[in-house]
Amino acid sequence: MKRAGKEKKIGGSENGISVVISKNMKKYRLLNHMTQEQMAEKLYIDTQYYAQLERGIRGFTIEKIVAACAVFHIGIENIIEIEKVGIQENESEFLQTELSEKIKSLSYRQLILTERFISDVLPFAE
Repeated sequence: MKRAGKEKKIGGSENGISVVISKNMKKYRLLNHMTQEQMAEKLYIDTQYYAQLERGIRGFTIEKIVAACAVFHIGIENIIEIEKVGIQENESEFLQTELSEKIKSLSYRQLILTERFISDVLPFAE
């Protein structure tokens, strides 16, 4: 299937987070008694393409991770394994400024996706 527009991929086969995502996607697919073909259909992608994603040959997009979480009825932290990060009070203002600058350059679609991602992650942050 053709993909509409460019989507941000997370990692590649050399990236540690990509390996974690691929392993977790396979784990949850099997826990849900689904074949790769069934999962590919749910994500509206070709079965061979999905198999490459699961093997870590290609990187999952945020869109596909969020869609898979909906299929599995799990939070995104189960796939990505978000680590707790301690931030010093003086680093908080710097991070807010840096994020604000990055957000200014996002397209409307990227902003919507970012908002959805943050909404999914915030309930799990302490």
